[in-house]
Amino acid sequence: MDVSTIYAIRDTPRAPLPQAIADVISKLKISFKPTFRRPVAPAQARRRPDAVVNWRENVLVEMVRKVREKDDPDYDEVSSAVNKLSKQNYEKMSADIFACLDKRDALFRLRVTTLLFDRGIRQPFFAPIMADIYRDVVGHCEDARSDLATQVTMFDSLYDVSNVTMVPSADDPGYDDAIIAWTKQKELKRGFAVYVSELYVRSLVPEETMTKFVSTVVDDLKESIRGPKTMPKEEHVDALVRFLFATASKVATVKPAIREILALPRPDTPCLNMKSRFKLEDALK
Repeated sequence: MDVSTIYAIRDTPRAPLPQAIADVISKLKISFKPTFRRPVAPAQARRRPDAVVNWRENVLVEMVRKVREKDDPDYDEVSSAVNKLSKQNYEKMSADIFACLDKRDALFRLRVTTLLFDRGIRQPFFAPIMADIYRDVVGHCEDARSDLATQVTMFDSLYDVSNVTMVPSADDPGYDDAIIAWTKQKELKRGFAVYVSELYVRSLVPEETMTKFVSTVVDDLKESIRGPKTMPKEEHVDALVRFLFATASKVATVKPAIREILALPRPDTPCLNMKSRFKLEDALK
């Protein structure tokens, strides 16, 4: 049926609408209230000209979550090589890692560097060799330096260590879980300090970044050791002290800051307990 025929029969008599259908139509909401919606600009147009989009930030949480998963043959090979790394076989294992990196894309490289970062902070004993392989990965692919910068910046959120975990009394039902969480958090913070120090001496963490870390920790520590003594504050002080202890031998500005803190009158620093004080003293040796 063409258009002319359709228009020709518009005025012809039609059969009445069945009552059942009329009843259904009567129950429908047929009013229309127009709503103005602002047109959505394309993503590129919405960005400010000076905005820097870091794609790594959008995927790193997932990378950390699946760092131990074995769902990719190349990643499994890299993970195996990282586990076997030693001074004796370093050249061979690193060559295997580079061969896998050369076959894959930037997302795979980020997964590999996240493995190195995760292993470095979770196993501080191996931090030096994990820093060595990260340095050589950066030498093999300069873009890996940006991977590290993002991982360092996002450490708190990636590993959920921003809030201090408090341990309740031993008779509390959640005591065992709290002890485990508290221990993991302390070890992660200490491991991060150790690893970032090793990366720093290999010129992978810029001096201004490391100086900012130390300055922030020192300022926080000076403020936290004052005021009324509370358990949360003592735990926070202990975490800051552990960072300074781990970085003291690598960063020149740490020991002078520690001496300045230890020189403060003890009555003015009620939250710097003896354990933390001894830790700071040991950092000067």
